[in-house]
Amino acid sequence: MKKLIPVVAIIFMIFLSSCWDSFDQQSNYSSYKPILMEKSILEKSISAQNARQMCATGKIYFKDNFIYIVERYEGIHVIDNSNPQEPHNVGFIGVPGSVDMAMKNNIIYVDNATDLVAIDISNGISGIEVTKRVANVFPEHLPPDGLWLKEEFQPQNRPENTVIIGWELY
Repeated sequence: MKKLIPVVAIIFMIFLSSCWDSFDQQSNYSSYKPILMEKSILEKSISAQNARQMCATGKIYFKDNFIYIVERYEGIHVIDNSNPQEPHNVGFIGVPGSVDMAMKNNIIYVDNATDLVAIDISNGISGIEVTKRVANVFPEHLPPDGLWLKEEFQPQNRPENTVIIGWELY
């Protein structure tokens, strides 16, 4: 009986490994496909826009009675909080591919897909100015489900000079 236990264990492990390979091939691919933008368009894409509804928010900063809230892959909401009982959504800074930001003084540092961008907000939303761009600082964003991209969406199979700015269900 003691000799049978290792044999059964080995057969069981072989069975599991063959099932696991089949499972891996079918389920490790993301249900998302990338939204792409040409790099030359990305470099001119930051803009002041009208306020919009918040959907998929992220990091929050507070400065000079204003609240700045990241909208994943879209940009930054600007909320006037001078009256905390009635905050007012006053504008949006469009930054395609953004998921994170930081602030120091009047500069917002934000990812614009793979680039790091410094935006001066000294003159309010309508007067925003990109003061610096450092290209290709960040890796491309991963799919929201954290799984592998299908072969057709791999960088070598996409149009040249494009970057991922967001995701949509496939």
